[in-house]
Amino acid sequence: MLKQFTPLVLLISLSVSATPWFNGSPEFTDNASQKLANEIITAHGGMDTMVAAPSLQFNFFTKSIGNPAPFYSNESINLKNGSAYIEWPFFDASMAWDQETAWSHHWPVPLPAGFFVRLTGSFLTLPWLMFADNANIGPVSTGRLPDDDTEYEVLRITFDNRSPSIPGTFYELFVEPEHRVMKAIRFDINHPGMAANPNQVLGPNVHIFGEYSNVDGLIFPTFYKTYGRGGGSGPNNAYHFVWNIRLDQSFDNDRLIAPEGSIIDELSMQWWSSKPTGQ
Repeated sequence: MLKQFTPLVLLISLSVSATPWFNGSPEFTDNASQKLANEIITAHGGMDTMVAAPSLQFNFFTKSIGNPAPFYSNESINLKNGSAYIEWPFFDASMAWDQETAWSHHWPVPLPAGFFVRLTGSFLTLPWLMFADNANIGPVSTGRLPDDDTEYEVLRITFDNRSPSIPGTFYELFVEPEHRVMKAIRFDINHPGMAANPNQVLGPNVHIFGEYSNVDGLIFPTFYKTYGRGGGSGPNNAYHFVWNIRLDQSFDNDRLIAPEGSIIDELSMQWWSSKPTGQ
């Protein structure tokens, strides 16, 4: 396999402010995969601004088709150590992950809160996330998206370790032909709190991005639609909106303190600490 030793990533590796996701040298299957990955990160604004940012903060709204209940959240990820918290104002709910403990308070759904704590953040930041030490990039293939006859280049991404940023066993990143930005991602889900059997993954699911925003020189998706197979009960499609993306705000570590009555997500914590059995 090929290692990424470009000056850009070496600079990231040596930086004291590098994040746990973007501070390494991923493995590449071949030169074509390395070339395409570099085109994607360049199209999204490069690495330096993301590495220097203290946190990623944004507002998120999602509406599942056929489900009357929407979800609205305020989300924040510490880009220095990976800690994260989410507030769900509709339910007076919150959750957090401080690299040791995942907890939730007034969590309204019978699903593991930890699964969601960095989930949307990982979708928004996959062009940077793939440059981690434990990432495997490639090969390059081609594919089509629902309701779209375009033949896209597709870059496969897997990770050697589980984390809150990885819902399943792989990502496949579809590349917009002209501007080289992330047009869509395809992924599966094997978290044991989401899939009845982690060896029988859910999916694949597809997020197709339709709008983007320039934030301090970085390009983030701000609208996407999900085409999903759901959990065996038919399609699970949804619309998602992201706004008020900020990279210049300090991370509020006080939000990581669990309120009285919080529930610890032992299942997610055990899952993240275990080693994947295969890709």
